[in-house]
Amino acid sequence: MKRAKRLWVIDPSIHHAEDECVEQILAGWTGERRIFRPSLSPGDGPGPGDGCDADGVVVLGSSASVHEPLEWLRELGAWLMPLLDGRRTLPVLGICFGHQLVAHLAGARIGVLRDDGGKDLGLRETVLEGGRLLPGRHDLRVVVSHRETVETLPDGYRVTARRPDVPIDGLEHDSLPVFTFQFHPEARREFVTRRGLDPAAVDDRVVGDSDRLLDAFRRRVASS
Repeated sequence: MKRAKRLWVIDPSIHHAEDECVEQILAGWTGERRIFRPSLSPGDGPGPGDGCDADGVVVLGSSASVHEPLEWLRELGAWLMPLLDGRRTLPVLGICFGHQLVAHLAGARIGVLRDDGGKDLGLRETVLEGGRLLPGRHDLRVVVSHRETVETLPDGYRVTARRPDVPIDGLEHDSLPVFTFQFHPEARREFVTRRGLDPAAVDDRVVGDSDRLLDAFRRRVASS
């Protein structure tokens, strides 16, 4: 008898747990699940001493910067490296901070999006094209909330999503099942309300576009 597939979600939030976002990542997931909150609950891994019996990993957003000298961030980076350099192969999805962290660990430059340090916040249009997760071209309406951005393409990756002012809105490893996005496919009404946006902006199109992407990743994990 085959064991149930295991999906791990890492929520590196600094101020409060993103329960709604985690719920969206795990929507419809019938296998085992495990949630880590390494910043809110110090010692709650995963860290370099932890094993990895997962079948898929999602790294969510955070108000932290990949450049900060934080112990939990150092440990998380060390834990992720075998999944990014091919020593261990399993699907990885990085979202916003997770996107930046994967790119940073792969050698990309991460910098501020705007000279004044301001945040790009709201609903935007992005073009997803040329990736394995959702083959073909997809014009998506997505939620964005970030101050930093991936400025250079890391070795071994290709760009899979682009929007005005953010030419690297999505990345995919050339051979490993590593997929990252600067936007938030897991964001729903609570997420945007907390950031001062009108929750009605998360309409049927936003939810549908986001669900397609998350469904594709869950299917990838289930079939791994």
